[in-house]
Amino acid sequence: MNTYALAAGIALSLFALLIGGFFVLRYLLRSRRKKNRGIYAPSLVRADKDRVTDGEQLRGSGSLKDRPARQGRGRFYAFGVLIAAIFGTLSVKLWSLQVLGHEEYVRLSSENMTSEVSVPANRGRILDRNGNELVGNRPSITVTGKRSLAEDTALVHRLSLVLGVPLGIIRRNLLDDSEGVQSDHTIASDVPMEAVAYIREHPSLFPDVNVESRTVRYYPYGSLGAHVLGYTGPVTEDFLASQTGEEPIPYQSGDSIGIEGAESTFEHILQGMHGTRTYKVDAAGNPTELISEAPPESGNDVVLTIDASLQRETDTILRDIITMVRGDGENVNCNAGVILCMDVKDGGILAASSYPTFYPADLSRGISTELWEELNTEESGYPLTNRVVSGQYPAASTFKLFTSLAGLTGGMINDDTTFYCDGYWDDYGEDWGQRCWIYPGGHGTMGLEESINQSCDIFFYSVGAAFYEQWRALEGEIPVETERPNPFQDYVATWNFGSPTGVDMPGEAEGRIPDATWKKDAFSDTPEEAMWQPGDMTNMCIGQGDILVTPLQLCNGYATFARKKAVTPHVFSHVIDSEGDAVVSYTAKSVEMQPKYEQAHHDRVLDGLKRVVAREGGFGPLPVEVAGKTGTAEVAGKDDFSWFVGFAPADDPQYCALCLIEQGGSGSLVAMNGVIQCFARLYGVDAGEITIWQNRNER
Repeated sequence: MNTYALAAGIALSLFALLIGGFFVLRYLLRSRRKKNRGIYAPSLVRADKDRVTDGEQLRGSGSLKDRPARQGRGRFYAFGVLIAAIFGTLSVKLWSLQVLGHEEYVRLSSENMTSEVSVPANRGRILDRNGNELVGNRPSITVTGKRSLAEDTALVHRLSLVLGVPLGIIRRNLLDDSEGVQSDHTIASDVPMEAVAYIREHPSLFPDVNVESRTVRYYPYGSLGAHVLGYTGPVTEDFLASQTGEEPIPYQSGDSIGIEGAESTFEHILQGMHGTRTYKVDAAGNPTELISEAPPESGNDVVLTIDASLQRETDTILRDIITMVRGDGENVNCNAGVILCMDVKDGGILAASSYPTFYPADLSRGISTELWEELNTEESGYPLTNRVVSGQYPAASTFKLFTSLAGLTGGMINDDTTFYCDGYWDDYGEDWGQRCWIYPGGHGTMGLEESINQSCDIFFYSVGAAFYEQWRALEGEIPVETERPNPFQDYVATWNFGSPTGVDMPGEAEGRIPDATWKKDAFSDTPEEAMWQPGDMTNMCIGQGDILVTPLQLCNGYATFARKKAVTPHVFSHVIDSEGDAVVSYTAKSVEMQPKYEQAHHDRVLDGLKRVVAREGGFGPLPVEVAGKTGTAEVAGKDDFSWFVGFAPADDPQYCALCLIEQGGSGSLVAMNGVIQCFARLYGVDAGEITIWQNRNER
C-alpha cells in the first residue's frame, strides 16, 4: 500500500470515528434530559382554566412543540458533521506532514540551508604526433545573462559603456540562437578586470548579470589544420532535451561540445565530467561555508597522427600556389584546393590542408548569424567545407593507374598490347568520336607503360571499349542491363572508390563510380539519355564523365598501391590520461576487400609512374625517387582542375602526397608543385620557389 492510499484510509477511519463519537454523545445527552424531565417537569396547566382531554393535549404537543425540536436537531447534526470533517481533515494533514512527509521535508529543509554548485571540467587537449599542443584551454572572464535582458534598454546601454562593446553587439549576443533560451547567454568574453570590478561593485545597476570564470578553447597555431581539428560550440537546449539520463557524460546548460573535426569525432574522450561543491548558505542564499566537494574530472588528451610542422608548411604551400595561379591572369577563378600527405606504412594522415580555411577560435564561442552566412557563400568559397573528405571531383588522368590494373587483371591488356594514337578515337563511328589531350597531333603506337607516362587517352579509351563490349556480351545471358555484372566497376570498387574509406573524420563523401543502374536512375526523367553507352565507359576509364572521387579516396588508392595492401586511413594515434600515460592506442582496422593483381602487373604500372616523374623533371632536388601521375579534370562551366598524386621512395614507399587545385589548369603545370614542395619539407631539402610553367597542356 502506497503513502497516499494509507493517508486516505486513515482519514476515512478518523472521520467515521468522529461521526460515531458525535452520535454516541448525542444519545447520552438525550437520555439524560429525559430522565431529568420526569423528575423536575413543572405543571403548565392553570387550575382555573378548562381542562382538555388527553387526546387533544397529545395532538397539540406533536404539532406545535416537536416540529421546531426536529428542525433544530437536523441543523445540529449537519453542523456536527461539518465540524467532524474539518477536524478530521486537519488531523490527517498534520499527521501526513509530521509522519508521512517527515523525510521529504527534512530533505527540503536541508536544501534550503545548502546550495550545490556545478564545477565545470577542463576539456582534453588535442596534440600532434610529436606532443605539440594543437588545441588547448585558457582561462577567460565572461559576462553572461538571460536572453530577456536584451529588452532592458537601459541595462544594455550600461553594459555597453562598461564593457566597451557596441549596443548592437550586446543585444545580438543576448539574442543569439546558438545558446539555449533558458541558459545564460555570453554577453562578452575576456572581459578586463576593471569592468568586472565595476559590475560586481554595483549589483543594483546590473541585475541578473553574472560574471563567470570559464575556460575557452585555445588554438596556438591559429587556422592551422582547422578542418582536421574542428571547433566547439555551446550545447543547445534541443540536445539537452534529447538526453535520456543514461549517457556516460551528463551534459549541462553552458557546456561546450565538439562540432566538427577531431573535436567532434573524439568528443567522448575530450569531454570531462563535472564536479560539485556543496555550500552552507544564509537566509539570503549567500554561501557561508564549504561543506563538501567532488572535484571535476578533466577530459583526456587526444594525440593525432598530424605533424604540426608539416601541416603548417602544407597550409602555406597551398595558399601560395593558389595566390600565384590567380596572379598569372590565366586562371583568375582559382580559389580553392587540397594538399594531403599520408604515411604509407599505416595510413596515418600527416597533413591535410583544405583551402579556403577558417579560424576555429572565431567559432568556438558560438557562431553568429552574420559569420555563419559569411562562411557559407559562393564568394567566400565555403571555408567550412573540408575538401579533403567532402570534396568530390573527376579524377582525370590520375585514375589511369586503376584502369591499367583493371585492364591487366581482366585480360584487356597483355604484355604486347599496343594502340595507335593519332589524336582522335572513333572506334564507334565519328558520331561517338573522342579526342586525345594532344589533339590534333598524336602519340603514335603506345604500350601500357608509355601510355601512363604520356597520359595517352586513346590507349585507355580502347581499354574502356573492351570492358563495355564484355558487359554488352552478357545481354543474351542476362537481358536486363541493370542486373548484369560490371567487371570494371566491381574491380575499382576494391580500391575503395564509390564508398567511404572509413577515416575518423566527419563528413566523408562516398564519391561515385557510375554504371547502368546509376544512369537509369539519374536520368529517369529523360529516358533517351538513361541508356548506358560506350562513351560512358570510355570516359570513366580516363577519369572523366560521371565519375567522382574525393582527394582522400584518391590518395588512399595510391597509398594502397604503394604498400600493396588496403588499410583504413586515420588521424587518431592514442589517448593520454591526466598522468601522461597512453591509455588507448590506435589499432589498425581489418579491411576485408583487398584489390587483386599480379606482381608483374604492379611492376609495369609502377614503371609507368616512375617515367612520369622522370620526364617532368621538377623532382630533381629530392634525395629519393618519386612515382606519381598528373591529372587535368574537365568540369562543366568551370576552368580545368589540376591534380598530382605520388609516393616516395618509389621502390620502398614511406609517404604519399596529393595536391588538387580547383580551376588551376594543367596538373603538370600547377598541382605538381604542391607535391614537390611537400616532399621537400619531408626530406629537409630546398626545392626552390613555386613556379607555374607555361604552355604545357598535358593531362
